[in-house]
Amino acid sequence: MKRPSFFTLFLNHADAWQVALTIATLVLLIHQRVTFNTMLLLVAVGLGYWLGFAVNDFFDAPIDAQNAQKAMRNFFVGSTIRSETVRLVFGLASLGLFVVFALFGLVGLLFLLLAYLAMWAYSAPPLRLKNRPGYDLLMHVLFVQTFPYVMTLTLIQGKWTGLDAAIVLLLLLASLTAQLEQQARDFEVDQQDGRNFTTLLGYKTAVYVVRGITAVLIGAAFVFVITGVIPWFVLPFGLIGLPALLHRFFRSEETPRSEGLVLFSTTAGLLYTGVIFFYFLLR
Repeated sequence: MKRPSFFTLFLNHADAWQVALTIATLVLLIHQRVTFNTMLLLVAVGLGYWLGFAVNDFFDAPIDAQNAQKAMRNFFVGSTIRSETVRLVFGLASLGLFVVFALFGLVGLLFLLLAYLAMWAYSAPPLRLKNRPGYDLLMHVLFVQTFPYVMTLTLIQGKWTGLDAAIVLLLLLASLTAQLEQQARDFEVDQQDGRNFTTLLGYKTAVYVVRGITAVLIGAAFVFVITGVIPWFVLPFGLIGLPALLHRFFRSEETPRSEGLVLFSTTAGLLYTGVIFFYFLLR
């Protein structure tokens, strides 16, 4: 049995909510819209993505319990915390999200509703789109890394620029490869207990697809840098994430991604975001 720990629950999928928080903060810095309300929005984005991945684990728990590796990554497998307590935590988080998004009017509440629909459709039966090949990738591409950027830019009423379009393109590619890489990591288990795009495509083919799209991602980022589309303070984000991207080419086909390297990259990215956030705030 796992010991109940709300601290552990808070750290659930830290790499995912750190990325979302970093992306939303980047929008504010690019468009110079740091206000009290937009800072609350940053907190809400981080909380919302924490909630989304926690809800996913909650619905995955019965399936993940059948595999030792997945069970170790799922907080709810073997947890002695009562389901009523979990629902209370989810409810309080939802209340906080409602209050913050209401500050941005009807558009804010519509984005929140869309986010909740995505959480439900992706994780919960009867749709459970994560087990429907094609839809699993589409949901990840639309809602994991691109959604916080587009949503934040819309809510602060920022004007779209070439830089925004470039970043969204890079986020689309990064999100797609991240999901395929994760599915490749869980391929053996998912073949037995689930179904997704990678189980349909095949493991080796998925690995080659990840490498191909990663090459396009790195190439596109390089072009945006040398053409001056990406400003100086955005460049370190790419350098921080580069080791995890290059690792895809240098590890063997049978070797899964390094979770430690991914967590290091996302944490370093968040810390760098904090540094430049206060730099722009205090200058």
